[in-house]
Amino acid sequence: MLIEHPHRFETYGAVRIYDVIKVLELDASGYRGHRGSYTLDCTITENIAAQTAIVIPVKNEDLLTLEGVISAVPHLSPIILVSASSRKPADRYRYEVELARSVHTATRRNIVVVHQHDTVWGEVLAGTSLEQMIDKDTGTIKKGKGEGMLLGVLVAAALGMKYVGFIDSDNYVPGAAHEYAWIYYSGFSLSTTPYTMVRIKWPFKGKLAASDVYLRRRGRVSMTTNSIMNYALTLNKKVETDIIQTANSGEHAMSIELALKMKWASGFAVEPYQLVDLLEKCYLGLSNGDCNMLPEGISIYQIESRNPHIHAERGDEHIVEMTATSLGTIYHSKLADEKVKTRITKILREYNWEDDPPKPVAYDPSGVNPEKVFMEAVSLSNNIYLMKVL
Repeated sequence: MLIEHPHRFETYGAVRIYDVIKVLELDASGYRGHRGSYTLDCTITENIAAQTAIVIPVKNEDLLTLEGVISAVPHLSPIILVSASSRKPADRYRYEVELARSVHTATRRNIVVVHQHDTVWGEVLAGTSLEQMIDKDTGTIKKGKGEGMLLGVLVAAALGMKYVGFIDSDNYVPGAAHEYAWIYYSGFSLSTTPYTMVRIKWPFKGKLAASDVYLRRRGRVSMTTNSIMNYALTLNKKVETDIIQTANSGEHAMSIELALKMKWASGFAVEPYQLVDLLEKCYLGLSNGDCNMLPEGISIYQIESRNPHIHAERGDEHIVEMTATSLGTIYHSKLADEKVKTRITKILREYNWEDDPPKPVAYDPSGVNPEKVFMEAVSLSNNIYLMKVL
């Protein structure tokens, strides 16, 4: 893969955010190099890929679509399927395990499959800093995308991975998922800090409607969250900016060291909250000693893919919920003054959302030993599957 060499960035305290970097060529075989672009050496690529676990959160996804995403992940990267799929009346999780097992048998690739609502997680996380993730009524991890992603991080860390990337299971284009993995590798190879994040910007986002495919240049939720986050940064720094282009990027990756030092939000708040948490700690809270990622600081790369992101249509109600949840991460943060809150309220009124946006529930994994938690879970559960080539 050939990408633009990153050149423009903005700094907010210890947070360095790079402007959008474009993919120039999906296959850079024979490239000899010049100053304006960057590609990975094959040896470096293999090394980074082997240290990058790809987490695929799954919830009742069509198995053909899921198989396409699995097939797209480069062989050297272990796959972690984190399922929140229903187990009754049909046990969809068993189908996912069978699919993973058949892929492992055919390809000999490393795959781990866990279920988010396995009661074992309540047992092993009790008494830790992540006990708040457990639903007291069921004894399982709460429902929500953010909770599933954080569980995937714990598994990746327990496996000794250096990096972790996320790819949604509802991606209908395997080539797009493959490109995302290469983008992650490229971003990690560029970084000079152990605290690195790579966030993907889609060139187009399409949804499969009943009769047609419509390619939208920007997602509706993304456009709104990006604009509000940039507005908040503009007011804080008193310099106008549009640097944030990936506030709701579901496809993103980071170093394990970063993942275990930042907080994670529940549900659909997870992606924008990552940026909010880092900016609160290492920008607004820098002089107060709140930043735990010094002296290296954090590098955030935003890279635009070539493949469009095609997924299922989920309806306007889902859009409203995601918008309110995303904006809530900013509304209830130190980034937001009254001007920001007023603008958020005005936007939500247009969606007929009369209340304040919901305050995100946040989890802090920094006090947890991932290897201890995972190994205890494996020893206690019959629903965790490690398909490894020894």
